[in-house]
Amino acid sequence: MRTLTALYAFLPVLFASAAVFDQPPPQDVLRRPTVDTLTDRDAIIESLLATHAGDPVQVMRLLDPENASELDAPRLLQVFGSEAVWMTEGDKLRLRQQGLGFIDLTDHQDLHACHVSAESIWPKLQYQEKVTSVTKLLSKDEMKNNLGNLTSFHNRYYRSEFGVQSSRWLYNQILDIISTAPPGVRLSVETFTHTFPQPSVIARFEPFFGRSSPNPTIALPRIIVGAHQDSANYRFPLLPAPGADDDGSGTVTILEAFRALVQSGFAPERPVEFHWYAGEEGGLLGSQEVVSEYTQLKKEVGAMIQFDMTAYVPKGEVPIVTFITTDVDSNLTNWAMTLAEAYSTSVVGGAKLFAGAGSDHMSWHRAGFPAIFAAEGDPFRTFNPYIHTSGDRIDLADGEFSFEHALEFAKVAVGFVVELGGWVQ
Repeated sequence: MRTLTALYAFLPVLFASAAVFDQPPPQDVLRRPTVDTLTDRDAIIESLLATHAGDPVQVMRLLDPENASELDAPRLLQVFGSEAVWMTEGDKLRLRQQGLGFIDLTDHQDLHACHVSAESIWPKLQYQEKVTSVTKLLSKDEMKNNLGNLTSFHNRYYRSEFGVQSSRWLYNQILDIISTAPPGVRLSVETFTHTFPQPSVIARFEPFFGRSSPNPTIALPRIIVGAHQDSANYRFPLLPAPGADDDGSGTVTILEAFRALVQSGFAPERPVEFHWYAGEEGGLLGSQEVVSEYTQLKKEVGAMIQFDMTAYVPKGEVPIVTFITTDVDSNLTNWAMTLAEAYSTSVVGGAKLFAGAGSDHMSWHRAGFPAIFAAEGDPFRTFNPYIHTSGDRIDLADGEFSFEHALEFAKVAVGFVVELGGWVQ
């Protein structure tokens, strides 16, 4: 699938269409366009939307005639909270305009409930000293700097050149962190490529005793911390989408937890992975492909936690580290809430998620793995009205974007992986 770089035939400045993973794109594609160029592009898109009654499918056909037939491709889509129905790729654009989240089941219809986990007994907290030593290294300034860079991309749409560039930037940040690791810290990182251009990124702490279990009859279940790196403007996918909260906040939250663990020389007993998923806004596309591969290769997963939106606190509201209680592993959620109360200074609570919303933990949960979801607050009370628009920015009025709140989630991420991954002394 080509990146959507040749959509602006109406402009004097063209971006050459390039298959990102097939051949090197021209130099002008690798550079970020000037603000004036982007402003012109956005103005043309807005004009076309106005001319075509706001229909994103008609506008996309005009802008990308080469790939217009893809918009008619049948897709099995399940709006969160509803039954799955056959629609089209173009219908995804219309669902997003309605503010509806969904999962695209087309290529993974046999994935769900294919794995049955044994009932788990979650451990008592025992690494308080280690966790506290790591959380002292967490830095709001690091998070702010990283999010400033991440939101500088025009959008992080999973089919655009910006989505590829932002993923490369994230990958390079992880490499920079790994380059400073103390000797003996066992680390690996990979780009997990997909059927669409933007890759997911996976960084992994290898077990202290080696990649394989000392006992060949016992698998080492990995612990996974996740967020999604892509962003979306639901009016039209090529319009500005800084995605500061959704899910830039989760992306830099777990990146900071990863950095502090690396700096601390984390030596887990079992594999610990940090996942930054691509294509979440396209229907949990990236995470489903990861889950599918892990299932096929019989990779055991002990527990997974998703951080999606960790920084928005409406004026006058008390910040609450919130755990979603729908479409999750209830026992693991209760355990994680106890962990959060121990390691975070924030109020901790639970909340239901309204219909039409979800995140990448659902890919793991539906496949039968223990998975949970941490978010910035009760979606029914403190929902961020700026997400999926050009207004999802860091510089919100009244300080409603809170790095202090996001830092509490980084503490939870550290506690989660240390308490479940162990730490070899």
